[in-house]
Amino acid sequence: MDDALVEPAEAGPLRGAPAEPLLELDDIQGLVAPGFLKPHQALVHIRFPEDRQGLGAVRALFAALVSRGALSTGAETLKDRRDHRLYVSGQLDARDRAPLVALAFTAQGLRAFTPAAGQLKSPAFQGGLPSRSALLGDPVADDDPGAAANWVVGASGQELDALLVVAGDHRATVRALAQDMAGQLAALGAQVDIQRGDVRDDQRGHEHFGFDDGVSQPGMRGLASDAPGDFVTDRYVDPSEVPDSWLYGYPGQDLIWPGEFILGYPVSGPDPLIPGPVLPCPSWARNGSFLVYRRLRQDVAAFWQTMRAEAERLRKTPGFESLTDEDLAARLVGRWASGAPLARAPLKDDPDLGADAFANNDFRLDSDTPARTGASGDYPLAKADPVGLVCPVGAHIRKVNVRDGASDMGGAVATQARRLLRVGVPFGESLADRYGDSGPDPLEGDRGLLFLSIQASIEDQFEFLQARWMNNPARPRGPGGHDMIVGQNAAAADGVRRCHLFGAQLQSAETVAEVQFVVPTGGGYFFVPSLRALREVITPLDEGVQNAAGA
Repeated sequence: MDDALVEPAEAGPLRGAPAEPLLELDDIQGLVAPGFLKPHQALVHIRFPEDRQGLGAVRALFAALVSRGALSTGAETLKDRRDHRLYVSGQLDARDRAPLVALAFTAQGLRAFTPAAGQLKSPAFQGGLPSRSALLGDPVADDDPGAAANWVVGASGQELDALLVVAGDHRATVRALAQDMAGQLAALGAQVDIQRGDVRDDQRGHEHFGFDDGVSQPGMRGLASDAPGDFVTDRYVDPSEVPDSWLYGYPGQDLIWPGEFILGYPVSGPDPLIPGPVLPCPSWARNGSFLVYRRLRQDVAAFWQTMRAEAERLRKTPGFESLTDEDLAARLVGRWASGAPLARAPLKDDPDLGADAFANNDFRLDSDTPARTGASGDYPLAKADPVGLVCPVGAHIRKVNVRDGASDMGGAVATQARRLLRVGVPFGESLADRYGDSGPDPLEGDRGLLFLSIQASIEDQFEFLQARWMNNPARPRGPGGHDMIVGQNAAAADGVRRCHLFGAQLQSAETVAEVQFVVPTGGGYFFVPSLRALREVITPLDEGVQNAAGA
């Protein structure tokens, strides 16, 4: 089903709808809300000039970007997303779609422009990603390419100051705009380079291991205008037919209170339909957010060679006689390559289910999933699977979202405060033979994911998920094992990741990975300020105004 052509459910009288806040989308950068979900990106890595004159020139350039509207607002980005249906249907000319642009700063970059940077009470942001790398389970050996000292971007001592994100529908247009911006910065004495990312031409929407990516992306609560039912995240569940409809955008797509992503708005509370408190932040930081950027290299051959070897080994174990490498990989992800969840397709992939946005995320784990009136497709409903008989407890999708289940943090709603908005894309060329070597040129093996996530707290969201849940064999509930997909070997006591599996007659077995499938090769922790903060606090050329803002 092409959901790009499906209209959201009619809001009707909005009976039972929670009172959601109006988001100031003209002030929020579009990367934050609703997010750049584009097939092509170019990340302009920026290190500022060291001399005062050069730094002032860069500040003036950023001020010009803001004043002439070169940075995309949330309102503009939401309109672009809503217009997608018109572009797909041919009512608008897709060639007219301009790229979207966002600007973010590391702590050291923000400090170069304003002393107000110190008011952001985030140890992770203030310390920077390289200083937190070991906490995330990243390698630390001097000769390991995944160690922060050896990263290709943002390495220890070479941290970035700022990041420009250019995203759009046309590869050439995105690259041209990024190159132009990089050229302007370089002419002012800044050190710049460009990291390009694009959806895979051979498997659109899939990451390099071959799995559909981003299926479980949550939705953000909040209104785009004063008009009734004008939600930032469209609602596709008819509220008159399903009692829990106000929990979801698409069926199964959790709606999260905006304070989990944007500073200055209500966060999640004990009841998912009632907003929690608005957490304090500096007044100028309202409508801003934190951005995590991780350049993750994927060793595709190592992943699939391990899947093949482990499946062959496990086939000698009773209950696993028919296990294939595709079966094993799907169990470790929690979904088949198409995006179809094991919870609804336990025996084999169902590409129709995987492509159906109205069904591929509509499942529970600890309880039976109820039938939904008007649901699309004739797919099996998910049955309760609390101990992981079908979808292992250590599967990636269960490590980052326990859904209706409890975790070491409490009840199911506790997960909502840990969710992220992911806005990244793959990079590098696809590997023709997924079991083969990358080739004699090391650059041919440089493929992976430009992981970009939006959150209100780096510590309580991104770092929590990576360090406490994905890298820990007993959390969020267990013992189930490590997240074998993106968990880090260095976090395991003996450098080996493990995941517990059940066989056909409930036999127990364990799969292991002694090699690292995903290697961090760069990135940074950034703050994405509001447009107002950029104008009044970060880029004003009047030093008196800047000093007053930081007082």
